[in-house]
Amino acid sequence: MSVLICPDARRALLRAAARGAPGCARTHTSVLPLRWLVNGGSAGNDCGARSITFQCQRQWQALRTQRSSARGAGSPRSFFSSTKIIRDYEELPRDYRDQSGLAFRGKDLTDEETKQIFGPRMTAAAGNHLLRILHGRRVAGTLDDPAFAVHTAQFSPEQRAAGLAFLRRTVPVGEVMNAGLRAEDELNQMELEREEAEKRKQKGSEEAAAAAATEAEVEDEVKVDPVYGRSSFDAMRARIKARDKARERALEEERKAKEAQEPAAAAGPLAKADDGTRAITNPKVAEYYAKAQSKLEAPPEMRAWERIAPSATLVALVLGFMAAVAMVYEEPMPRYRLLRELTTAQATVGAMIAVNAVVFLAWRVPPLWKALNRWAILVVATPRPVTLFTAVFSHTKLSHLLVNMVPLWFVGTALHEELGRADFATLYAGCGALGFLGSLTTYTLRGWLTVTSLGASGATLGLCAAYFWEHRSDGFRVLGLPQEGVHGIVFLALIAAVQLAGLGRTMRYKVDVASHLTGMAAGVLGMELLNRTERRRPRRGSGERITPEAAVIELWTPPEGMAAGAAAKKPAAASAP
Repeated sequence: MSVLICPDARRALLRAAARGAPGCARTHTSVLPLRWLVNGGSAGNDCGARSITFQCQRQWQALRTQRSSARGAGSPRSFFSSTKIIRDYEELPRDYRDQSGLAFRGKDLTDEETKQIFGPRMTAAAGNHLLRILHGRRVAGTLDDPAFAVHTAQFSPEQRAAGLAFLRRTVPVGEVMNAGLRAEDELNQMELEREEAEKRKQKGSEEAAAAAATEAEVEDEVKVDPVYGRSSFDAMRARIKARDKARERALEEERKAKEAQEPAAAAGPLAKADDGTRAITNPKVAEYYAKAQSKLEAPPEMRAWERIAPSATLVALVLGFMAAVAMVYEEPMPRYRLLRELTTAQATVGAMIAVNAVVFLAWRVPPLWKALNRWAILVVATPRPVTLFTAVFSHTKLSHLLVNMVPLWFVGTALHEELGRADFATLYAGCGALGFLGSLTTYTLRGWLTVTSLGASGATLGLCAAYFWEHRSDGFRVLGLPQEGVHGIVFLALIAAVQLAGLGRTMRYKVDVASHLTGMAAGVLGMELLNRTERRRPRRGSGERITPEAAVIELWTPPEGMAAGAAAKKPAAASAP
């Protein structure tokens, strides 16, 4: 950049000069020559920087005052004012990400406005998402950077061109100026990296000199006896002292290196990948990790129905087959069962938990990463229909596994006793698969093609929703309290409220809220379908079919001592006059 000729030029000076030049403050085809900033191209050390900087700073302040007064005339900003539209590179927020973009207007486009800009095949949500990304790139100076093309790969070139033309008409931005400022930041960062490389090289030479100095110290500290000559013990003692000194120097250098590893803040808000992943130091593990990664540089060009339809078809076929089998399935008699000391509910739910635990341990084996990445995780960019069922049994974190398996054991066994093995397995698979189908549909329509999802949260929440929906009029007591119990509909409402509170925060908390809500809806609908087929089992402890009468269910029975004491006090209270 020509502005770098003058070492005293400032970013405010660059922006003021670019805005002050006639005919190029808001154009996109011409490039502003900035060599006049150095008094006719003089390459001297002074460059007239003091006088030019002072004049341009005054001009910059005057322009900023005029712009702020023009924008705020008659409409001062208040707490209830609209969202601020960022146009300058220097105002780019620190948390800016290319996949999220920036707001380009106070309100999103309506369906009719979107159709006028992009045509009838673009939805309002997708159109606003594309415009936010494009506006963010105009401000960040990455409009032509191919490194970020993955976030707009689902849109056609005509749609991107139409969105860019609309933004250039309605939201003027100095794209050339922003790109120049970004280039300046990148040059500064390259300079910092070059200086760090030189420091590492200098450190290597210093270590070599230190090793030579250590040998010299050994030679100096060895005392030579004038009669017997050089002593071996003295040489050994001097060598030990020199080794201790070298170790101390190495520890000091290591401490300084750790302090220097803390990266300094860049000159500008460059968009960087900040996923917080831990670096792999083992070369063999790094090799397995590299083999497990996809070779695709960008999501394949596919329409929304091409991503969703195959998975939806497989889910419908599998659930239909399982429902048909459940209609004729009969549980084995006790004498034919392998684990007779366990109930059928405990055996079924325990087997599901065991499968989840095995897959969790498989994620700890690096050679299996490649297979697990293909068949045990849902990838929105390249969805495999079978993963809607296999991802239900996949967990990579112990906390995630426990959060799903604990309610599966307590609620799942109780629901299994009422439904039976076949209906319970069908309901579990249906909640999990339909939950992932809902997340696949949601993220595909929103254009979030880089999202991946796994876990049994949708299936577990679906079972909980089905159980509490079925017992919505029944009371639940813990340790005998409260006396009348809390209705099941209250527990269902609390679970739904927690999930609804996470709407719009999927990327922030890394939680697949769409899968959770869809799984809960599938559980309620599945329970209603089972009730209509009249194939429900009687409740535990009764010999009759389920009736709509309310009951009280003990979630946690108090210990025998507490129960006996309460029973002993009750007759005395009843016999009192």
